Amino acid sequence: MSSPSLAYISSISRLFKSTTLTKGLVTELLAENDWKNVLSILKERNFIEDIPATFDDAEIEIKRRAIDQIYKILNFSSSVKSAHDIVDLYYYYLTLDEFKSIIAGIYNKSRPSKIVFLSKISESNPTTIEELRSIIRGTIYSNALEYALSKNPRNLSQLESLLDFYFIDKLSSIIDTFKGDWKAAAEAIICGYKDYYSASLAIRQKIVIPLTCKILPDTIRDLQSSKLEEVANILRRTQYSRNIELGDAYSALYSLYRLARIEARKASIYAFMGSPFTPVTALAISELIKLDMEDLIMIINGLKIKMNKEAIKSRLSLEII
Repeated sequence: MSSPSLAYISSISRLFKSTTLTKGLVTELLAENDWKNVLSILKERNFIEDIPATFDDAEIEIKRRAIDQIYKILNFSSSVKSAHDIVDLYYYYLTLDEFKSIIAGIYNKSRPSKIVFLSKISESNPTTIEELRSIIRGTIYSNALEYALSKNPRNLSQLESLLDFYFIDKLSSIIDTFKGDWKAAAEAIICGYKDYYSASLAIRQKIVIPLTCKILPDTIRDLQSSKLEEVANILRRTQYSRNIELGDAYSALYSLYRLARIEARKASIYAFMGSPFTPVTALAISELIKLDMEDLIMIINGLKIKMNKEAIKSRLSLEII
């Protein structure tokens, strides 16, 4: 990797970072009581081009912004393979719901609706997994599907969970090629996700892939063999015990995921304070774009269903006092 190429992708990442959410903007959004007013503010700040009429359309517009940004960074990062592969994984992540809907349509023998970002795949109307394989050959979706199928999933639910896990598994394998400060900075961003995805796969699907950071591999195996009512006690033995809810398995998983998101945002911001010649900034900006999308959708959804403002704050990756 040449220094000019690394400097270029870092400068592009820093440019996009200037368009990410701030605590000030989130505080302003949370001062509103009507989700449509939030959209007006987002339009004023150039987060969206138009004010959608429905919540579903608003969610699509927020997602479209994130996907468009990731796609632009993907094109800019072609000269640095590791950065390009990382950004490509985030494009996969942001469009994964639609990919899973297409697969579910094959399993359920139905046509998925509201496919916006993967319309080319959907319009090909695959009716079998083999037909889908042919359509997506040579793409990251093909790699993900082959990865998931290689684990011999017993049903659609396991297949979908393995498609989720592909994101963090592949991302981790790229980061494992980094050394020194690069690796430390990148690991700080994905550390919590590795633990969450491994724990979730073990608890929900009884599949063990011990890709962990702070949780021991033996703990993942214990989670796989445990009953739901035993999960909280097992997680109580981990480093996360003081920072997550341990009332039941699903609240523990949710709080572990939220903690992973909070730590990922902090580590992503910190990554921009180091060397300007690093592909880690591509990871950091991709993660920030993802987190911004998720937080904005949470805010407008929370306001739409009249959720308590403190409850909305508790679900965000940006910590707001």
